[in-house]
Amino acid sequence: KKSLLNWCPSCKTVLADEQAEAGVCERCKTVTEKKETFQWFFKITDYAQRLLDNLDKINWPEKIKIAQRNWIGRKEGINITYRVKVPNSLKVRNLLTSVTVFTTAPVNFGATFIVIGPEHELARKAAKTDIKVKEYIEKALKKSDIDRIAEGKEKTGVFTGLYAINHVTKKEIPIYVTDFVLGHVGTGAVQGCPGHDKRDFEFAKKFKLPIPRVIVGKDGDDSPIERIEQVVEHGMEGQFVNSEFLNGLDFEEGLQKTMDYFEEKDWGRRVITYRLRDWCISRQRYWGPPIPMIECKKCGWQPVDEKDLPVKLPYVKNFKPTGDGKSPLEKAAKSWLDTKCPKCGGKAKRETDVSDTFLDSAWYYLRYPSVNSNVEITKKWLPVDAYIGGAEHAVLHLLYSRFVWMALQDWGYLDKSLGEEPFPFLYGHGLIIKDGAKMSKSKGNIVNPDEYIDKYGADALRLYLMFIGPYDQGGDFRDTGMKGMKRFLNRVWKLVNKPISEVKEVHRLRHKTIKKLTELMSNFRFNVGIATLMEYVNGLSRHNAEDPRRKSSGEKWGADKESLRVLILLLAPFAPYTSEELWLKLGGKFSVHQQAWPKFEERLATTGFTTVVVQINGKLRAKLELDRKAAQDKAKVLVLAKANNHIKTYIKDKKIVKEIFVPGRLVSLVVK
Repeated sequence: KKSLLNWCPSCKTVLADEQAEAGVCERCKTVTEKKETFQWFFKITDYAQRLLDNLDKINWPEKIKIAQRNWIGRKEGINITYRVKVPNSLKVRNLLTSVTVFTTAPVNFGATFIVIGPEHELARKAAKTDIKVKEYIEKALKKSDIDRIAEGKEKTGVFTGLYAINHVTKKEIPIYVTDFVLGHVGTGAVQGCPGHDKRDFEFAKKFKLPIPRVIVGKDGDDSPIERIEQVVEHGMEGQFVNSEFLNGLDFEEGLQKTMDYFEEKDWGRRVITYRLRDWCISRQRYWGPPIPMIECKKCGWQPVDEKDLPVKLPYVKNFKPTGDGKSPLEKAAKSWLDTKCPKCGGKAKRETDVSDTFLDSAWYYLRYPSVNSNVEITKKWLPVDAYIGGAEHAVLHLLYSRFVWMALQDWGYLDKSLGEEPFPFLYGHGLIIKDGAKMSKSKGNIVNPDEYIDKYGADALRLYLMFIGPYDQGGDFRDTGMKGMKRFLNRVWKLVNKPISEVKEVHRLRHKTIKKLTELMSNFRFNVGIATLMEYVNGLSRHNAEDPRRKSSGEKWGADKESLRVLILLLAPFAPYTSEELWLKLGGKFSVHQQAWPKFEERLATTGFTTVVVQINGKLRAKLELDRKAAQDKAKVLVLAKANNHIKTYIKDKKIVKEIFVPGRLVSLVVK
């Protein structure tokens, strides 16, 4: 269909709205222009409500859901059709006799003008007899959407010479063309109610149009509206005034009654509109799948026969876009361009545009499970269990993929038992920056991983990248952080190379660590997971025979083999190479990455235990791991403390002259 689209003068191709967000090309960052041309579209608008509703059914980051909701842009309001009055001085052929506006807030007793976008048919008709209108439209269409609707920008416009009749006031209100009304939003026409919309207020002030008050805010100010601070907008509290049968009604109640009244009078009808437009898939580039359509002068456009799919990209020597709107495939050999009509067999020509590469990424994951379209294998692997990706494609790939999944299910190519969504769970990763800025060759802050791998090892680099910050936020890369990861791995290495007999004191720590790390990894909290592993290593190290604090005690301490085995299994996803070597050193079978994730016992992993410190003459001599309830019982705790083998050596042949007990925390014995 023919449509006014985004055109990138640098890439020399049209772009979908999603690829020209903020008015610039998402590929080369050139400011886009508007160009009217025939293109191929996918009718994604038919799925707007489903795409919106299903966001409540998927486990995605809220910021990505919000981005899609805003892009789909559902609005409930009313279309109001005004009769257009043409002054006798204007003689325009086939001029529209009416104009329809869309509004979510019909405060029509306060409507004093209508504004239409430069794309509107009425604007184009008016431009035929008014050079000022023609020049304004040409200038406005060169601006990007983002420039046209930017807040704080001075309002511009031009009077068309036409008027509309306000249904309720019976007054003639002027019709202007302005650039802040976008042709693809709503009807491309808006009624101006300057007393209750700040943008309309600024426009009315600029062109000296009436600004009547029909809403009084909660401050009770019913004076004439002269300052923008007096404007009471939709969504604010207020009551109708100067509005005949609406007087005294609350703002929202009055709006609904206005819509009822307009529908009864057949002046308007309630509608739901969407910001989302149909997806333009045509591209005037060489690299891409040729759109499988054939044009026949007799039969019109026909799809390529299924047996002839896919249409292969032909060789073209000069494949650079020319900028004239034609595809590089126009220069392909005639043997490729000229073909037969699939319907009548007559002479026909192939479509030379290629499809948007985002169309490929919207469906290629469906091919991964089975290249031969095995239905059972596809059912086994889909939908995708976890999608890890950034938010940069929130309204591109992620929206398109959802649409394609729904469409293929409706057409019967995907089984509906697979569910309504392709990616039920999505987690957005953050961005690692360097020296406070996004990495860029032009800024000279690119990080070459080879340099750090050579110096610290691949595992130290992996650990650092995961430890640098929350996975969904990223962090700032600092060279100094790598040394700490290297030291940590060295500690693990030394610990595993000196295992001795089991120590019951670390048994509970092991189960607590397995439980905590399992939960953290399930929630992508890798940085906290690495910190948990460091705490576990610290706990094991305190019981290592080489620890100088333990040598003086004369008691045999050490990390048992099972605790070390668990350490390596937990470390494996973070430091795969070091873990593999240590696993083999402990006598494990190749490979550590083929082992089951360790399990924990809930009763040992819970925090229902506490540590009671035992002192002899003010010096720490032992620690007791006790149930929280038992740790409150003085008699029980004293018995356990005196029975401890380490404490026995200090109280043997001595008299206990004083016993101090702090419930759940301390036992202090004074001996002579």
